[in-house]
Amino acid sequence: MTTRIKNFSNAKITQVELNDFRELYATLVYDLWRDPIDAIQMIAIWIWLGQAITGLPNRLTLMILTLPSQLINKIGDEALSIWACIDNVHMLLTMNFRLTNILLKKEMPIELFCKYREFSIAGINDVVTVVCANCLKDIWDGAIARNAYMEFLHKKKKSSRDESEPDERTLFVTFSRGYPVAEWEVTKFLTGLFGDCIESFYMEEVAEGEHALFAKIVLNHTSYVNLVLSGHKTAKFTINGRHVWMRKFIPKSSRA
Repeated sequence: MTTRIKNFSNAKITQVELNDFRELYATLVYDLWRDPIDAIQMIAIWIWLGQAITGLPNRLTLMILTLPSQLINKIGDEALSIWACIDNVHMLLTMNFRLTNILLKKEMPIELFCKYREFSIAGINDVVTVVCANCLKDIWDGAIARNAYMEFLHKKKKSSRDESEPDERTLFVTFSRGYPVAEWEVTKFLTGLFGDCIESFYMEEVAEGEHALFAKIVLNHTSYVNLVLSGHKTAKFTINGRHVWMRKFIPKSSRA
C-alpha cells in the first residue's frame, strides 16, 4: 500500500489544534528546558508528519502530550534527527525512528522523503511560517527571556557569594504516594537544568519498605529558588514519569 503526502498548505488549523501545539511547545521549552529553536523544529516536524501522513495536523502532538517527559524528550530527539536528514536523504536509510513509527502506527515512509525531498522541505517551512511563527511567538519570547535570566543568574552566582540563611534558599519538595522518587533522581534533574545548584539534600526518613513523601533541598543561592519556581508559589515537574511538586520552604517559626 502506497502512502501519499497530503499538502499542508491546504490544511485548516482549528483553535483547538493551535491550543494543543501551544501546550506541547510550552512543555518542551518550560518543563523540559529544550532549546526554543530546537523545540520549534520538533513541533514543525510533528505537525507536518501528522498532516502529510494522516491528514490530521495534531495527530502526533495529541499523542505526545499524553506521554511522560522522558519519552517526549526521546521523540523530540527523533524529530531533530528527521529535520537533520531532510538535507541529506541518504542518512534516512541508516536512521531508526522507532518511537515516531509507533505513534504513526506505521513505518516512517523513508522512500517519500527521498522522492519528494523539495516538497517535504517546503511543507515543513510552511508549518514554521503559518503556524509556529504566529501562535508560538509569546511562548518563544518567554523562553528566550527565561534562558537569558538563567544565564545571568549563573554568572551572578559565580561572582558573588550568597550570605542568606539556609532557610531562605530551601525548597520543600513533595512526592505522590505510591510513586517513589529517589534522591539521586531529583538531584540529577535539578543539576541537569541548573548545574551545581544543591548545597544539601534532606529526604524524609521512613521505615524499611516505605517511600519518602517529602524532602528539603538547600540550594547554593536564593536565585535558584526563584529560577525553579519561575514566579509561582508551587512548581510541578515530571521526573522519570512521576510528578514532583516544589515550593519555597517555610520554617515553623514563620508559620506561627
